[in-house]
This record gives sequence, C-alpha cells and structure tokens, in this order.
Amino acid sequence: MKKATRGVSKGKWNAPGGKIEEGETPESNARREVFEETGLKVTNLFFHGIMLYFMGGSKTRQTTVGLFSSRNAIGQLSSTVEGRLKWFQTHKLPFDEMWDDDKYWVNLMLIQGRFNAKFYFNITNTRVTRYEILSR
Repeated sequence: MKKATRGVSKGKWNAPGGKIEEGETPESNARREVFEETGLKVTNLFFHGIMLYFMGGSKTRQTTVGLFSSRNAIGQLSSTVEGRLKWFQTHKLPFDEMWDDDKYWVNLMLIQGRFNAKFYFNITNTRVTRYEILSR
C-alpha cells in the first residue's frame, strides 16, 4: 500500500491506481499504474469487478474503478512521488487511515471474491452513507 502524498487520497493508505490512458485496457492500466507507483511488475491479474463512486453527497457517479489484484510481483519495491510504500499483514490493515469504503470490500478482495459495488460518500467524503455490493 502507499500513503498518498497528493491528490484526493493525500494522507490515506491506498492501493496503486489511476486513470486509463488512450489505447489502454483496464488490465494494462492496472499493470502500468502498479509499476509506476511501486516499481513492481505484476502478473496473473485477477479481476474482481467494477466499483462505482458517488462523492460529495452527490447522486451522480464521479468515478468508476476496475478492481484487480495479484499474488505475483517481481522487482524492487520503491516509493515514488505518489507516496511512501509499506507492506501490511492482512489482519493489521490500517482501516482507520484508509478510505471509509475499504472496510466493506477489501476482505472480499483478499479471498478472491468477484463483485460489483457502489459507494455513496457524504459531502466531505469522509464517510460512506450507503453502499451496495453484489456478487458476480
């Protein structure tokens, strides 16, 4: 995980990610973002599903996230301008320093669950006010 140093996730522990560039697939985007933000090359990506985010108390979707994970990575882990990196044991994840929605889906990801989800945040984006998680 990385402790973000900028952007909307500044100060939070978060997974690598970012916007899809022209010509990229969601999977190639995930591979590129992980490499750029961690120095690791991931293989055998597992697609969990799509997560939709409704931020700032809005009923209009702001962000769509394709969620991938991998248990296979090669390379040297190195922090970047995106944030400081740290490995956590799964039972010691710092949920109090992560996005509020993480407590609803991270454990599903860790057991290789397939799901789609919607998360609605309050006006300050500090708390999930409503969510839906559907198995795929």
